[in-house]
Amino acid sequence: MVRQMIDRTAEMEKDMIRSEEQSEALRRNLEDAMRSAEEDFLTGLPNRRAFEKVFEREYREAVRAGEPLVVAFCDIDHFKRINDTHGHETGDRVLKAVARNLCGISSERCFIARHGGEEFVVLFRGKTLDEAKALLDAARIELAERRMVNRVSKTPIGHVTFSAGLADVFDYADRRAALKAADSALYLAKGGGRNQVVAS
Repeated sequence: MVRQMIDRTAEMEKDMIRSEEQSEALRRNLEDAMRSAEEDFLTGLPNRRAFEKVFEREYREAVRAGEPLVVAFCDIDHFKRINDTHGHETGDRVLKAVARNLCGISSERCFIARHGGEEFVVLFRGKTLDEAKALLDAARIELAERRMVNRVSKTPIGHVTFSAGLADVFDYADRRAALKAADSALYLAKGGGRNQVVAS
């Protein structure tokens, strides 16, 4: 009788350990799935969904801390022409190169995400509009100085550039209005000849 109880207890302990291991594996799988749902598979940057969450959190924290918050949209110039001329593989390389370039200015207070297509979004916390513009402009200049080549045909792609529009989030009624203002500033940068940063 005692032997049976000991055996049953040992079996129950094994079952509990197995159950804990399965729960841990499920938790890890869920975390991986959530991470991949918020990550752009091509560039490795956070995606639009992840940006929305961060923007909401950073907005609240900036309000609480009384810090400036600036949002910017960056769009690769003539990206369709690059894709049409050199192919999608080269287009993907260009997207990755721009992502790396923008990551050069990122920090725990500067968040970069791929918003979709050839468009990226940048959130600067603790930077004024002028400071954020200077950082973005430096990244733009550094990228424009590089010369890229089509690896397959060895044909020069030439200079890859981006245009950007910025807005001081707290100059607007809410986050949506600030995003719209940054998008309008981007439109002005594109219309004004591209390869420039315009603040709204």
